[in-house]
Amino acid sequence: MPLSGKAVDKLVFVVLYIGLIALTLWGGSRIINYSMGSKFYKDFLLKWEVSLRSYSAKNGIWPHFSGDNHVEYMDNLAQLMGRGDISLPQSNTKRSYVYRIKRIGREEEDIFLLCFSNRIILYGISKDTFTRTDRFIDGEPGKDKGSFVGRLSKDGRTYIGMWRL
Repeated sequence: MPLSGKAVDKLVFVVLYIGLIALTLWGGSRIINYSMGSKFYKDFLLKWEVSLRSYSAKNGIWPHFSGDNHVEYMDNLAQLMGRGDISLPQSNTKRSYVYRIKRIGREEEDIFLLCFSNRIILYGISKDTFTRTDRFIDGEPGKDKGSFVGRLSKDGRTYIGMWRL
């Protein structure tokens, strides 16, 4: 039985509405995911930079870093900065130097910051977060140029970024 003109019109409108809803959901999730990366940079990473520069300006004492004591080093640094009246940025995890990005349709990113007087090293960042952070810091993406550089980590999925202050 052939479809009447009204049935075809209804079918076309249903397909159009489904397409419009899908496009809206896709665009909305991209905007939300973009804002999560922006929030990480503006509300966390930049504030760490300010705190580190303030701590260095006050001639703060830097703990010993042996190369394999990342968590202990950052715990000690956070304590020393707190004693020096330097406020640490708010994190969304229990540790002030670990930040979790929850994106729609992707797995969570737990980003670990390792901070020194002249650089911040970021562990566990996705390619998207690396590229976006690189654009925010340097103005253009590029793993090997600018003050934010990086490389693929051993797990082959995440990047290690280094921001020279």
